[in-house]
Amino acid sequence: MAPQLFVRFNGWAKGAMLLAALLAGACSTPRPRNVLIVTLDTMRADRLPPYGFSGVATPALDRIAAEGALFEQAFAAVPLTLPSHSTLFTGLFPPKLGVRDNAGAPLASEFRTLAEILGERGLATGAFVSSAVLAPGRGLDQGFGTYSTGASPSCAGSPRARRSADRVVDDAMAWITERGSAPFFAWMHFYDTHRPYRLPDEFARSYADPYAAAIAFEDAQIQRLLDALEALGRLDDTLLVVVGDHGESLGDHGEDSHGILIYQEALHVPLMMRGPGIVPRRVSATVRMADVMPTVLDLLGMEPPPMDAVSMTNLLDGAADRRPRDVYAESLYPERFGWASLRSLRTGRYKIIDAPRPELFDLVTDPYEQRNLYASKPSLAAAMHRGLTSFQDEAEKADGATPLDPDVAGRIASLGYVSGAPAAIADGPGDERDPKDMIETFNQMTRVQWARGALQSRIPEKCSPAGRGL
Repeated sequence: MAPQLFVRFNGWAKGAMLLAALLAGACSTPRPRNVLIVTLDTMRADRLPPYGFSGVATPALDRIAAEGALFEQAFAAVPLTLPSHSTLFTGLFPPKLGVRDNAGAPLASEFRTLAEILGERGLATGAFVSSAVLAPGRGLDQGFGTYSTGASPSCAGSPRARRSADRVVDDAMAWITERGSAPFFAWMHFYDTHRPYRLPDEFARSYADPYAAAIAFEDAQIQRLLDALEALGRLDDTLLVVVGDHGESLGDHGEDSHGILIYQEALHVPLMMRGPGIVPRRVSATVRMADVMPTVLDLLGMEPPPMDAVSMTNLLDGAADRRPRDVYAESLYPERFGWASLRSLRTGRYKIIDAPRPELFDLVTDPYEQRNLYASKPSLAAAMHRGLTSFQDEAEKADGATPLDPDVAGRIASLGYVSGAPAAIADGPGDERDPKDMIETFNQMTRVQWARGALQSRIPEKCSPAGRGL
């Protein structure tokens, strides 16, 4: 071979070898063996240091944010626990699921959950929850081989009304340890930031703000979780997802807690992912809690089933979001009191809230939703109204509020959930009151429930005829 031809051939060969090596490297992106999702109930994103808050120390969450991907703009679809988790684990929005509040219809068996999919792929599945809102029979237990709520101390075979994050971690880590080296999917649910607060003295004394104290306590339990996984040699082959189920109003827009209004403080949640194949970065694109499920399946190399949500893996690679996500949210909880339901849609910078007195906000110039532009931008408001109707189904319009399950309502009353009050009912058909005008009435009812819950926590549990703790 002539020297010149040899040089060209040799250069081509080296280039081909390099390309093959790069392609092989791309194809060998590490995939997680395990999945661990930690849901933080009632966790408002802007009260965490990774999101810019300085009023509490969270070294464990700081580490996860630094070593993984933090989504700066993640949103829940409902400011309530059961419907929000149902959306998280199905990738479907509430109108399609029919799960609209905590004491209404449970998640139906016809919907396929993340636990069912991962269980079919050979992962051991275990859930460890801390509130009766998520008790067995509410639908989220489908697909889990183990579904633990913690035993009631006084009612045999009954789930606890609530339990603390340290007990959840103890329970879950015992289960993970028993699995040995087998792949697993575990879900842990922390409830300590939900009123009425019940915190160890060490944390209650450290912060004047009990919400901050609860955050610090949960972070300490996440640190225990990280330490235990590292000791087992399982942290670095586990996809860890930490996500809030909804926020907390903390007095913003007049709401003491959550559940009724759908402003940003009740919907903006923390979302972080750490694990194999995830490069540390902050993601500024707007995403939904629903998008977690297809993303997890994508990272595991599994094809997601048809769903409303879309994977966020392109954002994890630093790519621009080619298909911006509309953010739908709702609260049908006001219907329990004869008030109007609320629905919202965020498209780009604008957000509309459909209510008897509708609102339109520019979230870029008005992130705290103080200036209603509905009257001054009628064309935009009309277009966003049309977009919002695409999320509603005909059955929902015809059927109205989901029937209340009185047994479930009784079990969760001690957690501060109000089922309804005759004095608050509207005067008649067509006279639905705007929830923002009734928020102080709701606050007063909720404070009564908190006081009852605090009293109930100091007396022995009563058991229902079916043996369930109340």
